[in-house]
Amino acid sequence: MAFELMFLTHKRSKETLLRRQVRRLTLSNSFHDRLRCERVSRLSRIELLTLLNHPVQLDQVQEVEKGEVLVDSRGEGSFQRMR
Repeated sequence: MAFELMFLTHKRSKETLLRRQVRRLTLSNSFHDRLRCERVSRLSRIELLTLLNHPVQLDQVQEVEKGEVLVDSRGEGSFQRMR
């Protein structure tokens, strides 16, 4: 009797995938300051929405402003704060 292994991937919700895509897009278009060890946003929320390939609701995209610190070494960036 042959035994086959089935590898099932974990199903992710569409909201989680969209949140990860927005985060990845924001961080890829940010400035990395190596002296202060922080990532600074170069995009606003409206510009981020235009870069997404498909239409999304405004409440699904985190409020981001130009010049906002996203990630820093002290844990005080907007992407690091507790939700």
